[in-house]
Amino acid sequence: MTTPPAGKPPVYSTVTWTEDETFRAETPAGGVLTMDGHARAGQSPPEVLLSALGGCVSVDVVGILKKRRTPASRVEVRLTGQRITASAPRFVAIEQEFHVDGAGIERDAAEHAVDLAVSKYCTVKDSLDPAITFTWRLVLNGERGADHDATGRPA
Repeated sequence: MTTPPAGKPPVYSTVTWTEDETFRAETPAGGVLTMDGHARAGQSPPEVLLSALGGCVSVDVVGILKKRRTPASRVEVRLTGQRITASAPRFVAIEQEFHVDGAGIERDAAEHAVDLAVSKYCTVKDSLDPAITFTWRLVLNGERGADHDATGRPA
């Protein structure tokens, strides 16, 4: 394995086949995830990818709102991935719907937090194929806002 330029340390995971199409992914810190090609005993690998994206952007949204001194009481991201029909059905579009609740959070500030998470800070998103179309919307304290593209512009 080549040594990357200076920056963040590498990330490690070991994936072990357990049975049928089921695999156990484990990190050195003890994080464990079960994946199942049939999506019965765990998430399928494409579901894991969507979950990783949702987790990555959520960490950033929570942190940004906390730094603004308007912490969220709830953050939930509902992701929908559209895939092509092919032998390797890759994602071509991913929609993210952010449900954020919290007292004193202004829509502009929450949209800015989501935009930064989606367009600037998320390692997972930036590691995906740039040809994937990303859209997102914010539901703040139960009120839905406009759809946005990956650059933060209304879609």
